[in-house]
Amino acid sequence: MKKKLLCLLSVMSLVLSLAACGSNSEDNAKSDFDSFMEVQKNMQDIKDAEFKMNMDMDVAGDEDMTVKMSATGKQIADKNNPEMEMNYKMTVPGLGSNLEGTMYMTDKAVYMDIMGQKLKVDASNEMAAMMNMDTKELLSITEDMVSNLSVSKEGSDTVYTFDMDVNKALDYFQKNAGASQMMGQLDSESVTFKKVNVVVKAGEDQMIKTMDMDYAMTTKAEDQTVDMAYTISLEYLSINSGLKIDFPDFKDYQEMTV
Repeated sequence: MKKKLLCLLSVMSLVLSLAACGSNSEDNAKSDFDSFMEVQKNMQDIKDAEFKMNMDMDVAGDEDMTVKMSATGKQIADKNNPEMEMNYKMTVPGLGSNLEGTMYMTDKAVYMDIMGQKLKVDASNEMAAMMNMDTKELLSITEDMVSNLSVSKEGSDTVYTFDMDVNKALDYFQKNAGASQMMGQLDSESVTFKKVNVVVKAGEDQMIKTMDMDYAMTTKAEDQTVDMAYTISLEYLSINSGLKIDFPDFKDYQEMTV
């Protein structure tokens, strides 16, 4: 049970770790990326955000597994005390269906209502470090990572579609994994990305509205090889609207060692 619980938490942390007319002209390609860079730069100004997301994960190895997750949440960016509230629903083989709960982050700790248990994880813990993603790094994508960039319009929105260089994808995901030592120790020998397709939609204000990622990877640990495929869809419902999070009394949450 503890092994499956840790697997479940890892999936959740990844979520928080974490399209179609282009031009063949090199000058236009640079112009397109400059426009995309403006969207990335604007992400630095996010103080708070409300979002919803969906994720499907297929795992093929010694034991095949499909995990589905949906969530709504709030994040408040504060370098000294980042805060988060996320309500989630999950389907995980072997753990029952339609698992529901709430996850909080505040005062340098993560609080989880999961599988009927109320758990507290100190922010210095590896699991909490993986959950402590920095929204401002979500689009920390450099030009050398991008190929086949195309830009199209959907009404007043601008849509950027591109492939991420599979040889640079690990760098991107590690940068989005906060202070996770485990992610920092991964290398090209243990993780191989097969594809990373990205679609970003920005509004007239050049702030992100949606981000979709479709990627596949192979991980190797000792003699075990596991193939994983993910689709993740993230939508921002509001940005910089002055969000506040009403936290519960955490006295019933038990310290968890991971």
